[in-house]
Amino acid sequence: MRSATILLVSPAASLLAGCIGTNFNLATQRQEYSITSTAKEVEVGRKLAAQVERELTLVQDEPMQERVRQIGQRLAAVCDRRELVYSFAVVKDDEANAFSLPGGYVFVNEGLVKLAANDDELAGVIAHEIGHVTARHAVKRFESQLGVQLIQLASLAAARQGPAPQGVGITAQSLQLAYARQDELEADQLAVKYTKAAGYDPNAILKFLDKMHDEDRKRTHYMPGGVVRPNYAMTHPFVPERRRAVKEALFGVADYMDYLNSPQ
Repeated sequence: MRSATILLVSPAASLLAGCIGTNFNLATQRQEYSITSTAKEVEVGRKLAAQVERELTLVQDEPMQERVRQIGQRLAAVCDRRELVYSFAVVKDDEANAFSLPGGYVFVNEGLVKLAANDDELAGVIAHEIGHVTARHAVKRFESQLGVQLIQLASLAAARQGPAPQGVGITAQSLQLAYARQDELEADQLAVKYTKAAGYDPNAILKFLDKMHDEDRKRTHYMPGGVVRPNYAMTHPFVPERRRAVKEALFGVADYMDYLNSPQ
């Protein structure tokens, strides 16, 4: 879903503090290195959530808020980072979207809640956002961006002594785009895992993606005549690519048409 990283207006260094640590991430099943502790992640998330609530309007429909909270807590109880205290809220926005912040803060747009036909579809979206939190995607993104900034600084320093390395900016940008696409696919696969564990129907994720596909076709990456912009120029994967990832998580393999329709 929509990236919330645009809200992180402070320098990347303010997010990253402490020494390099390593731990096995249950969500990603990888041994990972990070310079951001869980305590720092939660602190940053709390500040960002407060900023969101200042700048966006929370929906005053308490039954809707409670519905999202109950679904969210049910999913959080079976996710891979249960040490976090998760928070769920609905914001007044007609766009069918949702976003998550570091430390377990999840916001769902009112338009998305209304688009979901049932709790199973809504649970798939919330589980996707929880997946971003458990995989620490926001933290990794900013640590990665800090690395890109260091590369750019190194190129500027080198430029003072000679021609700057060609293609550094393009390469850095393409790495960031690929990283964003992979995050979305990984969050979709984690959504299958968490909805299953919480007793929701994971097949509803596919149904909701079909709805999102209809919404997605209205967006600007569809050029005149229905021509689609190249996949490498997208910060998020196409819905067919996401459908393929979900089917692989559900059934171990996707249909032939899913592979055919997913841009490589």
